Amino acid sequence: MSAPMAILAAGGGDALMRLEVNLWVWTLVIFLTVVLILWRGGWKMMIAKLDARDDAIRGAIERAKKAREDAERLLAEQKAALDAARREAAEMLQNVQQEASRERQQIIEQARAEYDRIVRRGREQIESKTRAALERIRASVADLSLEVAGRLLRTRLDPEAHRELAERFVAEIERGGTPSA
Repeated sequence: MSAPMAILAAGGGDALMRLEVNLWVWTLVIFLTVVLILWRGGWKMMIAKLDARDDAIRGAIERAKKAREDAERLLAEQKAALDAARREAAEMLQNVQQEASRERQQIIEQARAEYDRIVRRGREQIESKTRAALERIRASVADLSLEVAGRLLRTRLDPEAHRELAERFVAEIERGGTPSA
């Protein structure tokens, strides 16, 4: 026989290691009593608590699933709203650019009209001043013609004298002076 069995058979050794039938029976009776008590009242209560906890966990899982679905739905709505806002902003930008293009074209047309008006007015002024200068030149030519004719009438000239008078008259005009008789 081995040493531990010999100790047990002799009744010595550790009390936990000794087999005592009396203690073993009472342990079994107490265990069965506890199981019976738990079976009659405590077990149902424990099962009810476990079921309640299970239901609470299932409810939390269901609420979490619903919250997740709601969050996904809201995310999709937000994405759609963001896309709509981007499209609207793009449309607004395009409208503003078109409006700016129309305004720019209108300003260019106004500037061209103003330019044409200024050029037309300048041409009219030039033509007016040109006509006035031509009128002054005509008047001067008429005066000079009258003066020449008056001088010719005062003296009768032969062709040689006539030539000399014309040359002298042209020379005085070239010098910028007024011709004299």
